[in-house]
Amino acid sequence: MRALVVAAVLSALSCSRSPAPTPVAPTPATPTPSPATASGDHGPAFLADDWQEALRRAKADGSILFVDAWAPWCHTCWSMKRDVLHQPALAAYQGRVTFVEIDTDRPQNAAFVARYPVRGWPTFFAVDPTSGAILAAQGGSMSLAETTAFLDRALTLRASSEPVDAAPAAGYRALQEGDAKAAAARFEEAAAVTGPRRTEAAAAAYRAWLEAKDHANCARSASAALGVVEGSAAAGDTAAYLVVCAERLPREDPARARALATAQATLEALVKAPAQGAAVDDRADVMINLAELYDEQGKKAEARALHEQRLRLLEDDARAADPLAARVHDYARMNSYLELGRGDEAVALFRARIAQLPNDYEAHARLATTLFKLERYDEARPAAERAVELAYGPRRLRYLFLLADVCGKRGDRAGERTALEQLVRDNDALDATLRLDDLAAKAKGRLAGGKPG
Repeated sequence: MRALVVAAVLSALSCSRSPAPTPVAPTPATPTPSPATASGDHGPAFLADDWQEALRRAKADGSILFVDAWAPWCHTCWSMKRDVLHQPALAAYQGRVTFVEIDTDRPQNAAFVARYPVRGWPTFFAVDPTSGAILAAQGGSMSLAETTAFLDRALTLRASSEPVDAAPAAGYRALQEGDAKAAAARFEEAAAVTGPRRTEAAAAAYRAWLEAKDHANCARSASAALGVVEGSAAAGDTAAYLVVCAERLPREDPARARALATAQATLEALVKAPAQGAAVDDRADVMINLAELYDEQGKKAEARALHEQRLRLLEDDARAADPLAARVHDYARMNSYLELGRGDEAVALFRARIAQLPNDYEAHARLATTLFKLERYDEARPAAERAVELAYGPRRLRYLFLLADVCGKRGDRAGERTALEQLVRDNDALDATLRLDDLAAKAKGRLAGGKPG
């Protein structure tokens, strides 16, 4: 979905009339266990946030690396952890595969992010530990069957003595070197060849065009990819990227209307008949993207009906889960509650989640966002401050912006300035690969007296 494409970027929102306290230094919070781990499933053991140790282990036992590049704010990341990554079937690969999860927001993981840039969350990599080469990559979710096939392909490629898959390998090298256009061309070359990596290459191509800000080629590439991609989430994700790229084309460009119509038809078909193996999270993404298209066309009744259908799906799934597992759908439920004018239900959801998981920064941030949108600014302040205290890396920057907006709405200019100044300092202190320079520029503009970002 579009929220997925832009990495679920939180709209900067949200202090009291009294000055806000000076934001504290980032808290290195203890990682929250995955729902599957917490509930006692026996899947593979993941090494957390230690890339060098993972490399050492893989080299020692001759295995390849399977990397889950994720972030705690990413609902699809949690969906994969809950439903796929901790399944016993994957434990059979231990010995041949070293499993590692990398929280891409943690400053300690900046070197990994610099070597293996992540353009969407989650991204899964299969890596040769000796050469560091990417054997395969997948942006977005996979079913269990698709995950085992992903590992099988990577293991086969590692074992082969033939110079196979030169085009995708060259594409990944180009991405690592920062040449997105060259990468896109090589991925398109690979996508033209029928085979097990066609979906991977086709998706990598349009993502690379988007990174290069070549929206015409991105729309063309994503449209073509719809004819070849296979998998539980592939068509829905491709349609979402197609919308993102098409909406950046000039309104008078006929390619824009064609691309949007193609994406809409794809999403409508997926709502009626979900792809085989699609997770509840995947289906909810399809619905929200179609609802957004309907809303932009003035089809308010159709959009509302989709939000209601989506909420029923999400609530049914959450009701059967424990708190760690249910939190997968919190962000999606919040959006639909707000769209349907049921914001109080979102407030109740997040207050309950905070009682269950008090150190979950995302629950505090979502509560602050909801209260901000409901114009309940006094209540939003402590939630935003707590999110800032618990978060780290790029996400902390977003919550500082959220806190600044809360302060601004309450007329607390001292608190607003404090939060913005802290954002700029924190951004400067981060490794270049983790900085949010566009957000810092907005903060500087506000500090200089410009319009709010």
